[in-house]
This record gives sequence, C-alpha cells and structure tokens, in this order.
Amino acid sequence: MHTRSRSAAVQSGERCLLIPHTGQTSHGYQPAKSSTIVRAYSSEKFQRHPASKSLKGLSPSWYTSCLASDSTILPAASATFASVGNDTLSASTRPSSTSAGNQAQGFQEAGTQSQEQNSQKFISLASGLVLDSGAFVLPHPDKVSKGGEDWYFISKSQRAIGVADGVGGWAEVGVDAGAYARMLMTNAGRLADEQAIGTLASRSTASISGTDLTDTAEMSAQTILEGAYNVTDVRGSSTACVLVLNGSRLFASNLGDSGFLIVRSGEVVMHTEQQQHSFNFPYQIGSSDAMGDSPTSAERYEVEVQEGDVLVMGTDGLWDNCFDEEVLSVIKYCQDGGMSASKTAQVLAFYARHRASDTKFASPFAYAAFKANLAYMGGKMDDITVVVSQVKKASSAAATSKL
Repeated sequence: MHTRSRSAAVQSGERCLLIPHTGQTSHGYQPAKSSTIVRAYSSEKFQRHPASKSLKGLSPSWYTSCLASDSTILPAASATFASVGNDTLSASTRPSSTSAGNQAQGFQEAGTQSQEQNSQKFISLASGLVLDSGAFVLPHPDKVSKGGEDWYFISKSQRAIGVADGVGGWAEVGVDAGAYARMLMTNAGRLADEQAIGTLASRSTASISGTDLTDTAEMSAQTILEGAYNVTDVRGSSTACVLVLNGSRLFASNLGDSGFLIVRSGEVVMHTEQQQHSFNFPYQIGSSDAMGDSPTSAERYEVEVQEGDVLVMGTDGLWDNCFDEEVLSVIKYCQDGGMSASKTAQVLAFYARHRASDTKFASPFAYAAFKANLAYMGGKMDDITVVVSQVKKASSAAATSKL
C-alpha cells in the first residue's frame, strides 16, 4: 500500500492516499463499513472549532482590495487570472476539454446566461423553494496549468449542488488527480437533472390525479452520489458532498472533508462534520484500484431550511483555512454590497487563499494538527472550491440573483 506518513502530509498539505503499489504491503487499512447514520439538525447553533473564539476582527477594507485586484492575494498567479472583479477568468486557466473526466467548461462562475436559460425551463415547471447558487474554483498556484483537482456541479433545476476534491497523491503515480473529481461531479449533475425531471413529472401526474403531493418521488442526494460513483470510469479518487432540496427539507450526503454550513439570521445553525480515518486522511471514493471507501459510508444529513437561508459548500481548501466566524463576516459583507451568489463564492475563495498564504495564522488545519499531536502553524495552500446558495421561492429566484 502506497501512502504518506502523517508528518509528511502535514508539511506538504497533500492528503493521505490509498492506492496499491507493487512491492509494498498493506498497512492494515480496511474500508469503512456502510453507514446508515442520518444526522437530523434543527436550528440550534453548531460550533465546529473551539479555537474559533480566538479569531481577530476583520477589516472591511480587505474585501475592497480583494474586489479591486488579486495581486495582493495571489502574486504567483496574478498574471494568469483576470481581475477578481470580473465575472470570468482568463480562458488560459481553464482545464483542457480533452482531459479525461473534464466535460465541464472551466473556472467561470456558475450562473452564466446559458445556464440561467436552462434553469428557467425547470423553474417554470417548479414551485416552492429552490437554491439560487453560484460557484467559484480557485486552483492551487502550482496546479493552475492543469486546472486544479477540485470540481463542482449546480443542477439546472436549482435543487441540487455538489463538490468533489481529487486526492492529490495520485499525481505521484502519473495520474491526473483532478480527472476523477471532474467526471464524478459531471455525472452527479446529470443524474440530479434526471431526478429533477422525474420528480416534476411525478408531481404533475399526482396533481392531475388528485394524489397527495407529499407522496410523490423526491430527489435523493445519496442516490445521486452512488449513481455518479458507479458510472465514473477514470482512475483516481476524491472526497464528495452532494446536497438536494425537497420542499423545505434539505438532504445531504457527505464523504470526506468537504462539507457545508447553513447561515440563518447572521448565525451558523449547522455545519457538517469531517469524515477522516486519521488526521489529513479523509474518507474517499474512487476507481477500483483506489481501495477507498464505499459511497454508502457517506454521512447523511436532513435539515429543515427556511427562505433566506444561505448555504456555503466547499472543499477542504475553504474549511482548512476559514473559521465559521470568518465565513459569516464575508457573507455579511457581500450581502450588504448586494453581491450575487457567484460573486460571494468568488470573494470567499480568495479570502480562503489569503488565509492559506499566512504562515502565522492559527488556522483550522493547524488546530486539527495540534489535536493530532503534530506541530504545524499557518494556513494550508490548496485548491479551493466554493458554492454559495440562497434558499428562495422559485418565483423570486428567477427575478433576482442577489443574496
């Protein structure tokens, strides 16, 4: 079994990887057993890290400079990226469309005109609550040329979102570590749209026949995750988080150290827990030679949401570098500025990069290392993918994109 020591993983920021390697023996790892745990949350406040109480105040002037230019945040790649204030990034930063598993279109924010037009086809048939979403992908400075190793999806129905983080250790054996995550999310998005069409058809039939709408089919985050896993056929592995909205109930399946939080009335009311075998060694699903975990090992969540709730989903590049209070501060600033979900995701991604480059910051990653009896200080440089969604009525989501 080829894997890194935990101390080496801390220094490099790469996660431990499970892939067979000829001539080396297994260290005894056994894939996790299937999990049927469903975590149900109400509106009680959820705190992720006690160390977050030591957070220093944030200056709004930082966000102003972030929106004006990225030169102070990402000096090494400032020539590659367009201004943070633009809606899209330079075409030169987008992954090659010929690489395996990369049917997605690049690093542009979700919510482009074509996507919005496709979404309207679903919204016009839907009723109730939807997720008005936007996303941003910010690759590790050393991985910009190949597009990083994270990806996401936002369903056209505006009822499902997801993120995946490819396990970087695959690069050591010549495999594109991002290909699996990109194909997994592309497949998940397709399956989510197929489910949405099915649920709309079911509700339409129920309405005509007089059947109780509560008895009709609903979208399933776990089914989407397992289905995407079953049809993803490139080498690699990744963490994954998939979320769907059925009426006012949110269902999620999270495997690994990606995750999401919910902001309501200026407070974090819940935050998913990370799944790790040990420090910096998250649960992961992957190809047949990955010897990873089963998608049925994902922790499952059911949460009652309200109109106006803001959801922030991200890969570990976000959560390893930002405490909940920091995310709240960015969300508030973006709301006060009337920014869209996609712009908010962009600002959050660059704020996380700002924290990742701070070698003196007592980050969530450093806090976790301390709990594992390992010495580490500073943020963790990584790919960062953020999806921001606001729960809205379908009619209002079609009219405005502001948080």
